[in-house]
Amino acid sequence: SALGGVLFIDEAYALVGEDGKDSFGKEALDTLLKLVEDFRSDLVVIIAGYSREMKKLLEATPGLQSRFPTTLEFDDHSPEELLEIAEQMLLQDVLVLSEGASDHLRRILQNLSRAALDPASGIDPRANGNGQAVRNILERAKRKQAVRLQRMRGGRRTREELLTLLPEDLDN
Repeated sequence: SALGGVLFIDEAYALVGEDGKDSFGKEALDTLLKLVEDFRSDLVVIIAGYSREMKKLLEATPGLQSRFPTTLEFDDHSPEELLEIAEQMLLQDVLVLSEGASDHLRRILQNLSRAALDPASGIDPRANGNGQAVRNILERAKRKQAVRLQRMRGGRRTREELLTLLPEDLDN
């Protein structure tokens, strides 16, 4: 159904396992290579993923590199860009960060960026500048907010209490 359009395969390196012995993934890649060749004027195929893994995939799969000769590298998002992504994700959930929570999240994202660049930190460098890392942080914060609201004394919660994440919701 991608004929006449674009087929986008994210984390394409996952098609073939670390050891390169995944026969199903190998078959899928062989099929993809045939499609790229047979429908070269009717189909755009984009394979995407982390640079190191994609390089290994291209080097380990005969014919793949010649059929995907163009490589685009995208820089990681800056902490400020990640904060913007977080705010957009929260907007979709009709949630906002308190001023203190916004500052706290900014520090978390800055620390994540620094730690991902330091091999001794144990942080996967791929987590740096990654929207998925932001989503994980926000999902944890929403769970912590729910627990915090449940434990609060008193009756009904105000609209502001229900819609606002606080700094303590972002603590690990």
